Amino acid sequence: MSVKVTLKTVFFLFCGVNTALVFFVGLQGVLFVEELSFSGWDMLKLISVAFASSLPTLVFAGQEAASRRRVIFLRTTHFILTAGTVFALLILYGMIDTSNAIYVSLIFLVIYIVAYIVIELRAKKLADKLNERINAFHNSENETH
Repeated sequence: MSVKVTLKTVFFLFCGVNTALVFFVGLQGVLFVEELSFSGWDMLKLISVAFASSLPTLVFAGQEAASRRRVIFLRTTHFILTAGTVFALLILYGMIDTSNAIYVSLIFLVIYIVAYIVIELRAKKLADKLNERINAFHNSENETH
Protein backbone atom coordinates (compact mmCIF):
# COMPACT_ATOMS: atom_id res chain seq x y z
CA MET A 1 0.00 0.00 0.00
CA SER A 2 1.32 3.45 -0.79
CA VAL A 3 1.76 5.90 2.06
CA LYS A 4 -1.08 8.08 0.72
CA VAL A 5 -3.49 5.13 0.57
CA THR A 6 -2.37 3.98 4.02
CA LEU A 7 -3.02 7.40 5.54
CA LYS A 8 -6.49 7.47 3.94
CA THR A 9 -7.11 3.99 5.33
CA VAL A 10 -6.01 5.10 8.81
CA PHE A 11 -8.43 8.04 8.67
CA PHE A 12 -11.40 5.94 7.50
CA LEU A 13 -10.53 3.21 9.98
CA PHE A 14 -10.42 5.79 12.78
CA CYS A 15 -13.86 7.07 11.77
CA GLY A 16 -15.28 3.54 11.61
CA VAL A 17 -13.77 2.41 14.90
CA ASN A 18 -14.89 5.61 16.63
CA THR A 19 -18.45 5.14 15.36
CA ALA A 20 -18.45 1.49 16.42
CA LEU A 21 -17.16 2.37 19.91
CA VAL A 22 -19.81 5.03 20.43
CA PHE A 23 -22.50 2.65 19.16
CA PHE A 24 -21.25 -0.17 21.40
CA VAL A 25 -21.15 2.05 24.51
CA GLY A 26 -24.59 3.43 23.70
CA LEU A 27 -25.99 -0.06 23.20
CA GLN A 28 -24.47 -1.21 26.48
CA GLY A 29 -26.02 1.81 28.19
CA VAL A 30 -29.46 1.02 26.80
CA LEU A 31 -29.34 -2.71 27.55
CA PHE A 32 -27.45 -2.95 30.82
CA VAL A 33 -26.94 0.41 32.55
CA GLU A 34 -30.02 2.58 32.46
CA GLU A 35 -28.42 5.58 34.18
CA LEU A 36 -25.21 5.79 32.16
CA SER A 37 -23.44 9.12 32.49
CA PHE A 38 -20.60 10.14 30.25
CA SER A 39 -18.20 13.01 30.76
CA GLY A 40 -16.21 14.87 28.15
CA TRP A 41 -13.10 13.02 29.36
CA ASP A 42 -14.84 9.71 28.72
CA MET A 43 -15.59 10.77 25.15
CA LEU A 44 -11.96 11.81 24.65
CA LYS A 45 -10.84 8.44 26.00
CA LEU A 46 -13.00 6.67 23.40
CA ILE A 47 -11.61 8.90 20.65
CA SER A 48 -8.04 8.21 21.78
CA VAL A 49 -8.68 4.45 21.77
CA ALA A 50 -10.12 4.69 18.26
CA PHE A 51 -7.15 6.75 17.06
CA ALA A 52 -4.56 4.51 18.71
CA SER A 53 -6.22 1.39 17.29
CA SER A 54 -5.99 2.74 13.75
CA LEU A 55 -2.32 3.77 13.91
CA PRO A 56 -0.84 0.23 13.60
CA THR A 57 -2.22 0.22 10.04
CA LEU A 58 0.88 2.26 9.19
CA VAL A 59 2.76 -1.07 9.29
CA PHE A 60 1.41 -1.65 5.78
CA ALA A 61 2.74 1.67 4.40
CA GLY A 62 5.05 1.23 1.45
CA GLN A 63 4.40 -2.50 1.24
CA GLU A 64 3.56 -3.24 -2.38
CA ALA A 65 3.57 -6.75 -3.90
CA ALA A 66 4.71 -8.70 -0.85
CA SER A 67 5.14 -12.45 -0.61
CA ARG A 68 2.56 -14.54 1.22
CA ARG A 69 4.99 -15.03 4.12
CA ARG A 70 5.55 -11.27 4.36
CA VAL A 71 1.78 -10.62 4.34
CA ILE A 72 1.27 -13.09 7.19
CA PHE A 73 4.11 -11.46 9.13
CA LEU A 74 2.66 -7.96 8.58
CA ARG A 75 -0.85 -9.02 9.59
CA THR A 76 0.45 -10.75 12.71
CA THR A 77 2.50 -7.68 13.61
CA HIS A 78 -0.51 -5.47 12.95
CA PHE A 79 -2.73 -7.62 15.17
CA ILE A 80 -0.22 -7.66 18.03
CA LEU A 81 0.32 -3.88 17.85
CA THR A 82 -3.40 -3.16 17.61
CA ALA A 83 -4.38 -5.53 20.42
CA GLY A 84 -1.54 -4.35 22.66
CA THR A 85 -2.37 -0.69 22.11
CA VAL A 86 -6.10 -1.13 22.62
CA PHE A 87 -5.78 -3.31 25.71
CA ALA A 88 -3.15 -1.06 27.26
CA LEU A 89 -5.38 1.99 26.84
CA LEU A 90 -8.53 0.19 28.00
CA ILE A 91 -6.75 -1.04 31.14
CA LEU A 92 -5.14 2.37 31.72
CA TYR A 93 -8.53 4.10 31.42
CA GLY A 94 -10.17 1.54 33.71
CA MET A 95 -12.63 0.42 31.02
CA ILE A 96 -11.69 -3.25 31.44
CA ASP A 97 -9.87 -5.11 34.15
CA THR A 98 -7.35 -7.86 33.76
CA SER A 99 -9.73 -10.53 35.10
CA ASN A 100 -11.80 -10.58 31.91
CA ALA A 101 -8.89 -9.90 29.53
CA ILE A 102 -8.99 -13.41 28.02
CA TYR A 103 -12.68 -13.06 27.14
CA VAL A 104 -12.11 -9.62 25.63
CA SER A 105 -9.03 -10.91 23.78
CA LEU A 106 -11.04 -13.70 22.18
CA ILE A 107 -13.74 -11.25 21.08
CA PHE A 108 -11.04 -8.97 19.67
CA LEU A 109 -9.45 -11.88 17.78
CA VAL A 110 -12.79 -12.98 16.30
CA ILE A 111 -13.61 -9.42 15.17
CA TYR A 112 -10.13 -9.09 13.66
CA ILE A 113 -10.42 -12.37 11.74
CA VAL A 114 -13.93 -11.55 10.47
CA ALA A 115 -12.75 -8.12 9.32
CA TYR A 116 -9.86 -9.64 7.36
CA ILE A 117 -12.13 -12.24 5.78
CA VAL A 118 -14.45 -9.46 4.63
CA ILE A 119 -11.48 -7.48 3.27
CA GLU A 120 -10.16 -10.53 1.39
CA LEU A 121 -13.58 -11.31 -0.08
CA ARG A 122 -14.00 -7.73 -1.27
CA ALA A 123 -10.50 -7.74 -2.78
CA LYS A 124 -11.20 -11.02 -4.57
CA LYS A 125 -14.49 -9.68 -5.91
CA LEU A 126 -12.74 -6.56 -7.19
CA ALA A 127 -9.94 -8.63 -8.76
CA ASP A 128 -12.49 -10.87 -10.49
CA LYS A 129 -14.32 -7.83 -11.85
CA LEU A 130 -11.08 -6.30 -13.12
CA ASN A 131 -10.01 -9.59 -14.73
CA GLU A 132 -13.40 -9.83 -16.41
CA ARG A 133 -12.97 -6.34 -17.87
CA ILE A 134 -9.43 -7.12 -19.04
CA ASN A 135 -10.61 -10.34 -20.70
CA ALA A 136 -13.49 -8.51 -22.39
CA PHE A 137 -11.07 -5.86 -23.65
CA HIS A 138 -8.67 -8.48 -25.01
CA ASN A 139 -11.51 -10.42 -26.65
CA SER A 140 -12.86 -7.31 -28.36
CA GLU A 141 -9.37 -6.34 -29.47
CA ASN A 142 -8.71 -9.82 -30.87
CA GLU A 143 -11.97 -9.70 -32.84
CA THR A 144 -10.96 -6.45 -34.55
CA HIS A 145 -7.54 -7.74 -35.66
